[in-house]
Amino acid sequence: MRLAFAIPWRDLGSWLFEYLPNGHTGELLFATPEPNPDRTPRASKLPPYLAEFFCLLGRGYKLSDYDTVFTWELRCALAVLLLRRLQRAKTPVIVVGPILRGGISKALPLFRGLLADATKIVCFSSAERDEYAGLLRLPMERFVFLPTPWAAPSDVPTPTDGGFALALGQSNRDYATLFRAVKGLEIPATVVAADDMPFGGVTPPPNVTVRFNTDHNTTNALIASARLHLIPLHPTSFSSGQTVLLRAMAAHKACIVSSVPGVTDYVEENQTAVLVPPHNESALREALMQLWDSASERERLGTNAAQAVAGRFGFAGFMKHLLELI
Repeated sequence: MRLAFAIPWRDLGSWLFEYLPNGHTGELLFATPEPNPDRTPRASKLPPYLAEFFCLLGRGYKLSDYDTVFTWELRCALAVLLLRRLQRAKTPVIVVGPILRGGISKALPLFRGLLADATKIVCFSSAERDEYAGLLRLPMERFVFLPTPWAAPSDVPTPTDGGFALALGQSNRDYATLFRAVKGLEIPATVVAADDMPFGGVTPPPNVTVRFNTDHNTTNALIASARLHLIPLHPTSFSSGQTVLLRAMAAHKACIVSSVPGVTDYVEENQTAVLVPPHNESALREALMQLWDSASERERLGTNAAQAVAGRFGFAGFMKHLLELI
């Protein structure tokens, strides 16, 4: 079986072919121009999905050459489905990980027709699956929930206890609640984000160090050396926070995470992570204080978490489930 994987970034595809079974071949279809040295795509005045459509078209890909095409992210999916219509191809297209929120939701009337051509749409949370069926007005059986895959890369340092709590990430983060929860505590915390948008206008207290846009090696070092991880999230149905959660879990770290639909699919409460209600600074503060002083509890949670990532969230299992959709 000849498969194609249309993806927006070259390094995302590095693991795909490691887990293809015998009798399957695969090809990467890059839907963006080659990235600049800073890993950002070249500027385009076109909407992202149209820019990627013309990239696919210009590279001469014929979808009829493949038995199935898998796409990553919404813009890439729209580009492939538009190309499929142009070429009048019958090739099944499986869309992986689209996010229909923010400004995208306002444009859904433009995209519903294209997404209706998808054979399956893979969502990274069960709540997302249920919501998207309604938003796109498609049968529920067209949608599948598969957990985001993750495996600890070889360049992650050995876990240590650096004596600080780490909150990492940008999407849907509720750092305002975190700042209020840790204010006045003798617990140092580090927040790593792209900018201060998730701060909600709240000034970080003196015991919080803020860092923006750390590089790959620095981020890995912070993940490995944090005593524990904090992932405060707003209560939304779309998936967010799970990649950071899985990275921390794979690093044998205890995590405190908001109990929101996007992450509860990934956590066994009080076994692989501690869940607290969203927007509840008192619950977050109490959980942090209890876990901070209990090395044995952190070890138990971290060990369970690492085992869960290896057993349930690995790339091999994810690829197996993808191929079952064909």
